[in-house]
Amino acid sequence: MQKIKIQVFGSGCPTCEMLYNRVSKVAKEISPELEVDYITNIRKMVELGAMSSPVFAIDKRIITAGQLPEEEEIKKAIEARLADK
Repeated sequence: MQKIKIQVFGSGCPTCEMLYNRVSKVAKEISPELEVDYITNIRKMVELGAMSSPVFAIDKRIITAGQLPEEEEIKKAIEARLADK
């Protein structure tokens, strides 16, 4: 399996933590090899181009910002990126 970089950016608020947990769960279901980074440095989030949190990104591409996507949407985004690799 190709290596992709999955990230969740947030301030550490409950919604941000919920997104991190949701993305981590889906990633592990797809492959135990997938890792999810949780970044609480807001400067890094802004450098990525996002102005609202939480942010779900794959390979430095913002998938969602300012919302809590459902597991199915997360799964589709990860699988689509893996198919591109």
